[in-house]
Amino acid sequence: MRNTFGIHRALAGAFLAAIPLATVVRAQGPAEVTLPDTGVQAENLTSSGDGTVYFGSMAKGTIYRATPGAARAEPWILASTAGLTRVLGVLADDRSSTLWVCQNATDARGGAPVTGQTALRAFDLKSGAAKGTYPFPPNSGICNDIAVSASGTAYVSESFGGRIHRLRPGGTALEVWAHDSALTVIDGLAVHADGAVYANNFMTGKLYRVPVNADGSAGAVVPIETSQPFVRPDGLRSVGPRTLLQAEQQGRITELTIEGNRAEVRVLRDGLTRPSGVTVVGDRVFALVDFTKAVAVPYRAGTAQEAALPPAVSPTKAEQEILDLSKEKWRWMSEKKADTLAALFNDKAVFVHMGGSWGKAQEVDIIRSGGIHYKHAEIFESSARIIDSTAIVLSRIRLDAVVGGNEVTNPFMVTEVYVRHKGKWKLASLSFTRLLTP
Repeated sequence: MRNTFGIHRALAGAFLAAIPLATVVRAQGPAEVTLPDTGVQAENLTSSGDGTVYFGSMAKGTIYRATPGAARAEPWILASTAGLTRVLGVLADDRSSTLWVCQNATDARGGAPVTGQTALRAFDLKSGAAKGTYPFPPNSGICNDIAVSASGTAYVSESFGGRIHRLRPGGTALEVWAHDSALTVIDGLAVHADGAVYANNFMTGKLYRVPVNADGSAGAVVPIETSQPFVRPDGLRSVGPRTLLQAEQQGRITELTIEGNRAEVRVLRDGLTRPSGVTVVGDRVFALVDFTKAVAVPYRAGTAQEAALPPAVSPTKAEQEILDLSKEKWRWMSEKKADTLAALFNDKAVFVHMGGSWGKAQEVDIIRSGGIHYKHAEIFESSARIIDSTAIVLSRIRLDAVVGGNEVTNPFMVTEVYVRHKGKWKLASLSFTRLLTP
């Protein structure tokens, strides 16, 4: 037992020493970005690379801008001078120095005349000067959100029309790019690293992928299975090779990690009031709440870690089997099912932690005794590769654990090696590599 106690002490010290400074010292900056006027009804927000945050106003049409680090957004592009009405989606595109804006005609409530037009608008990201206006077809629904591909193509969602419009680089008019009944109340849009366009449906709560064919046309709409259901999903943004952020008006900001036709959902913040838009500024997410202000949520996009993983492809049946087993293993560890894990571990298995390495007996004893309680492993990315009778699983996780009575959280890249023995997969190696950022 003295050897086991030594392992516990070494591991506890390593876990505690590895607690990132960011968990103690948060990034400086405003906790909120407010709007100066009443009745603005900001439906969406966006940010540029320098940290400037932009809001659009449904009620007033004006574009508001908060300079980097400012806690207040001021009127910037005035509706009266730019001819803006009912602004919904806004998107800052640093590559083309363009602020894309979805404007809509007024709806003639109370017998008032219809004013303005439903169109995609473009403004210079620095000066605010108008760069172009691209009207929707007659009798269209609502211009809602915008996403821009790496090639510079702008995609625009049409709510209540079930369509995605496209403006190609150098184009002078919008084209109807995709039309599907699944997209009837389409809302948020994002372009992923795979080149596809992702869209959510505000009413059904579903998420979809629209592939881009080799000739640029839209492929068949693919439903994405999600690990948690969505309620009134709204703003959608791409933040990494496989990662999206989403605002749900039920009150959540979530991170969606795409693996093939499935999305793992991680809740970043719950209990907000009608969040409708989301954008990333440095190591924080700003969520637009109650159409009145943006609140900051700590976050670090994992682009560096994602790049270390193999390209995203749909797993084979055998690979999915091993991925499911790996996920079950984390649950067994959380529930301290030492006997179940002992049956899973190969007798010659090796476990590599920050505080040392040891074999099966020591690992089972640590779990059984509570020397380490693996409370929860949040899996952001996971891939499997099978080579003959060996399977390798690579996962990016955030591990919440209790070590020596202290709760710690660390980001890890975890490598698992499984071997096929008598028709069953056995865990032969489990190693943790701590990442520099969450």
